[in-house]
Amino acid sequence: MSTKGIINIECPHCGDCFDADFWTVVRGDSDAYLKDLIISGEFDLLACPKCSAVFSHEEPFLYLDPRLELLVFVMPENYLPEKEKWLAKMKEDYAALGSAGLGGILEGVKPEYFFGVGELSAKLARDRDMEEESEVLSFLAVDNKFKTARVKAGEARRRDLPFCLPYSGKAPLRNGALSAVKKLLSVNDALPRLKNLLNELEALSGEEIPFITRKLPQFSGPEK
Repeated sequence: MSTKGIINIECPHCGDCFDADFWTVVRGDSDAYLKDLIISGEFDLLACPKCSAVFSHEEPFLYLDPRLELLVFVMPENYLPEKEKWLAKMKEDYAALGSAGLGGILEGVKPEYFFGVGELSAKLARDRDMEEESEVLSFLAVDNKFKTARVKAGEARRRDLPFCLPYSGKAPLRNGALSAVKKLLSVNDALPRLKNLLNELEALSGEEIPFITRKLPQFSGPEK
């Protein structure tokens, strides 16, 4: 679950000081509201209780989404002049996270380090677009009696693929996936990442598909 702390803030408009909540850990897989705030640009907005002015205030936080293989340390943008110092600090924090046993939920996922929530906002907005296309693809697969396997999230981003792979047969192998993708493209050719998936499958030399995961074989669409 997401966690938060309290910090004393001085309003840049009237000078009044007040206590405000700030999020230290955001779980994107379970807190859709916070994820929406990050995407919309409202995550770091505060309202002064005295003069009602709304202003932006950034604090460091950790963003986690095991489902989409995301582990992101976000520092305020004004930390950039001391970038190397803060990168070293974030890497120390990541080492501590692993030693505390918390890193197991994202085993094998490479951490990312952002300065400014805007970088994370752009990444999550693209992920949302990919998820929505993947959900349409998942429904199409079910309607056409195909199964779906989950594509590794990092590979989906790098190759610009959907998060799921439709296939026929007992296991997600190249030929069964190719026939499913071609069939679904004949039904709906307006899914650009499905076309990318076809190209990736056609380029494979063997039956094994290296960019799918065996941990979560069935794609179930975005979290609600």
